Amino acid sequence: MHTSGVSYCDSEIQLDEIQDNKSSLVVSKYNGNSFCESSYKSSSASTYKMQLEQDVQRLKQQLQEEVEMHAILENALEQNAIKSLGPSCLTHHAQELLSNIEMLESSVSKLEEELISLHFQLSQERNERRLAEYHWRRSKCQSLGSCPDITKAPEAVETAVFLQEKKVLVKLDASYCKPVHSGRFTREVQPRGLWDHPCKLSEEMVRCMKNIFISLADSTIPSKSSTSGSHSSSLSPRGHLSNMSTGSISERSTISSCVQSPQIDLQCDTEVLAAEDTVDPYRVRGKLSWTDIGSYGSATEVSWMSVGKKQLEYAAGALRKFRTLVEQLAQVNPNHLSSSEKLAFWINLYNALIMHAYLAYGVPKSDLKLFSLMQKAAYTVGGHSFSAAVIEYVILKMKPPVHRPQIALLLALHKLKVSDEQKDLAVNSFEPLVVCALSCGMYSSPAIRIYTAKNVKDELQEAQHDFIRASVGVSSKGKLLVPKMIHSFAKGFVDDEKLAVWISHYLPSQQAAFVEKCMSKRRQSILSSRNCGIVPFDSRFRYLFLPEKSLPC
Repeated sequence: MHTSGVSYCDSEIQLDEIQDNKSSLVVSKYNGNSFCESSYKSSSASTYKMQLEQDVQRLKQQLQEEVEMHAILENALEQNAIKSLGPSCLTHHAQELLSNIEMLESSVSKLEEELISLHFQLSQERNERRLAEYHWRRSKCQSLGSCPDITKAPEAVETAVFLQEKKVLVKLDASYCKPVHSGRFTREVQPRGLWDHPCKLSEEMVRCMKNIFISLADSTIPSKSSTSGSHSSSLSPRGHLSNMSTGSISERSTISSCVQSPQIDLQCDTEVLAAEDTVDPYRVRGKLSWTDIGSYGSATEVSWMSVGKKQLEYAAGALRKFRTLVEQLAQVNPNHLSSSEKLAFWINLYNALIMHAYLAYGVPKSDLKLFSLMQKAAYTVGGHSFSAAVIEYVILKMKPPVHRPQIALLLALHKLKVSDEQKDLAVNSFEPLVVCALSCGMYSSPAIRIYTAKNVKDELQEAQHDFIRASVGVSSKGKLLVPKMIHSFAKGFVDDEKLAVWISHYLPSQQAAFVEKCMSKRRQSILSSRNCGIVPFDSRFRYLFLPEKSLPC
């Protein structure tokens, strides 16, 4: 019994231990499953997150590669250098596609240039034909003995379309419609055979267009005897242009008050300032006139045009000659020109092209229309079409005009299309003085003169000197009046505090001393902070033509 009891008790104890072990086993098994499931879930989330990070990184890398490729392609397209991109930059398919695009763009560009050139030639031929028709009808009327007055005949106005088609017959205030000075037409040479002498060709183009403009502003009927001379053409009537008056009544009253002004005493400065009416091509309100403005005192002004019989007859013949000159440009090879020859050639060509464009298309009424005209008007030189805009800003490397912000903005928004061959024909380096040589036919523009390859550097220096001397003046209160164009140009050399001193270097000694005296008086007053006044750019139509210098015997 005892043994049995013990055995029973031991069995009971063992059973309890087994049960405890089973419970521990169950708990251990349960906890193990939970740990495995938790670990599995944590591992899956970590793997998924890592995969997402890898995908994001891969997309970032692809985006960066696309951005870099876009920059490479954009730069290559701008520089017309698609072919220079190696296989490492582009795939073969991309290379082939871009090469095809380049070829198509080049073809389209050439077709556009040809279209512009043909349109320009068509306009010129249309004008010449209408002038010829008018001349024929006029001759027929005279043979029949009944010819209406040219100034009243509607046919005359219609046939003179190159003047009135787009308002080129400029109607200005009376105070601005009078020419500066009388002068003869310039000498002419044979129009053919000049393609082998590009600089002479460009000189003759300016000379011919100058004669046309002066003839259209002349209201007289000159005789051949009045134009005889070594420097005049027998076909060119003498320009009967009176001196410019002092201007409007308000300007006269201003000058009268200036005589009594305590700051400026004209009676004590009669050698420097003019108390009476005098030539002043850049007259503005309140500006006192110099007694001597140098070569600009002999300039011929064209601020209006006439459609009389003699004017049209001369213009018709001159335009036929001018067309012969333009046709020779296609045979010119600018690659053979020296640095000085390039400079003179392109300056003359630009000025002639702008004048020609005004006759063909009309005078633009805004900077936007002017910029459009500068892109449309073009000449074919050596197989390439060059617009006025390309000549100014690519060939001559001129900077955007700060004094004309609208033009500068249009240049920034519109990229001029030029080929590498055209760029090779540009001048070797930027010449700042060219700003005093180019004229867009506006009131504030410098005068037109003919530039020669032999002396172009000296002539540009002279152009700057003459332009400053004629356009800068002093107000009745002793303030130096400076055109905005000159002010913008001078910023590249001096600051505003030294502007008066810089300008004085280009004035005659007496005028420079007078300016210094005025500046000294203003420095002693409360007005010293504003010693200079900037005159805004005036965009009204007007051309000034300087007389040519006599050739040595």
